Amino acid sequence: MPRKTEQQLESWTGQASDAEQQRYEWTKDQIKQALTGGRFDSESFLVYPKGSYPNHTNVVRDSDVDVAVELTSIEQHEFIHSAKGLTITDFGLTRYTGDYSVPKFKDDVEAALRRQFGSAAVERGNKAIHVKESRMGIKADVVVCQTLKSHSSRYADARTGILIEPDHGQDIHNFPKHHLDEGVAKNTATSRRYKRLVRIVKRLENEMVAAGVVAEVPSFLMESMVWNVPNPTFTDNSTWTLRLRAALGHIYHADRSEWLEANKIKFLFHPSQGWTETSAMTFIEKAWNYMEFE
Repeated sequence: MPRKTEQQLESWTGQASDAEQQRYEWTKDQIKQALTGGRFDSESFLVYPKGSYPNHTNVVRDSDVDVAVELTSIEQHEFIHSAKGLTITDFGLTRYTGDYSVPKFKDDVEAALRRQFGSAAVERGNKAIHVKESRMGIKADVVVCQTLKSHSSRYADARTGILIEPDHGQDIHNFPKHHLDEGVAKNTATSRRYKRLVRIVKRLENEMVAAGVVAEVPSFLMESMVWNVPNPTFTDNSTWTLRLRAALGHIYHADRSEWLEANKIKFLFHPSQGWTETSAMTFIEKAWNYMEFE
């Protein structure tokens, strides 16, 4: 018998509580409020959540929100070759002629967040500015970035994303809009079971981490692995126990060489990623054993 009953897995499919949602909304609104007036009125930028919260795949232990602050007055263009080598060539194109830069914008955003939340509640990280959890709000990672236009011979139109310039290290290219769109499409195609199964996997990982069975696994990695599971796995199996078992089995035994992130753009297992295929499969194997599947 599996370690978890069907009723327990069913309970894991739900979204975070209303109280958690209210704390998320408060945090998001406070960040937006911080970035008004002064220098910010003269710049063109967007402020929006990205990641598990807008995609409705968040669970309580992972209850920090990623908020993108995208400087839209500067565009970066790239060309991605079709080969898995993922060679990126900077076109050097921009429509911006001013002297403002993303690092300067990050400095200004940091200063504004310190004024809004208090200096002790804000910490500048390499990739994001971290706002600590409070009684009213949840922890937030504020990602300062610029608009990215990604061109490829595989697509007629450029895909729009964001380019993050860490204080140190290589630039990071993300595609939050495509992540959102692909999540909605997958959820629709699986009778709204895709996001529920993602939440089951994340809560299973939470329990395994608490028990000392595994180290923490990146939330987006878990979501992307489930996104690559074929749709019939969600629709042809009649229980969450069977769906979870089939999904873990498929992930472990599949040819993953061409798997993409849940945005359908970047390769999921590539040397540029912050995780490895080996570590991901170690988690999947331990999850299978933890569930006591045969």
